[in-house]
Amino acid sequence: MAPNRGAWRSRTLCFALALAAVAGAQEAPAPPPPAQAVAAPLAVSVPSYANTNCPVMGKPVSSKLFTETDHGRIWICCKGCNKKIAADPEAAYKSAFPRTVKLDNAVCPVSGKKIEGEPTLLLLQGHEVRLHSKECVELARAESQLVLAKAVEPKLVDVGNVLCPITGKAVAANAFCVVGDRIVRLSAPDCVEQVKKEPKAALEKALADARAAGKQ
Repeated sequence: MAPNRGAWRSRTLCFALALAAVAGAQEAPAPPPPAQAVAAPLAVSVPSYANTNCPVMGKPVSSKLFTETDHGRIWICCKGCNKKIAADPEAAYKSAFPRTVKLDNAVCPVSGKKIEGEPTLLLLQGHEVRLHSKECVELARAESQLVLAKAVEPKLVDVGNVLCPITGKAVAANAFCVVGDRIVRLSAPDCVEQVKKEPKAALEKALADARAAGKQ
């Protein structure tokens, strides 16, 4: 019987296609491994609520020059403006911060207690801050920058460390920075630059100190 040439050609074609498929599968490059997620570095910042122009000269202020008042800091353009502000701090404050933002903070940024009933109000750098009681006023003035940060941004959590994670010394008033969403207290404002180099290590050290001091 004569061979069926059509069937033979069909089988040959199928065999060739199968070989080509196998060869293609062997030559195909392997897919790349899935990329591993890299944690974003912790952001480090220092909240500032400064006036734009000097209330004495009307010039743009220097970020490094300010004078302390009962209403917080007033930034100035030169050191000579300090005496004029001290002579009439109320007038200087009104000139530096002509508008007031009324904050609706539900928690006292000094005592950490929930504010119930009639709050005690304090003006700090263009913000009306709600306090738990009159006893909180002097402490709020002493740490005006820290108090403002807590009142303006309620999501921030104060670590409560008593020793600076950079120097190991006792923390100072208004010396702090924000690492992520945590407030880390420092012994001096200059320590912020060191925190920026290793923010995670600084935060962990501050948390450990707070736990040791019974603050966590």
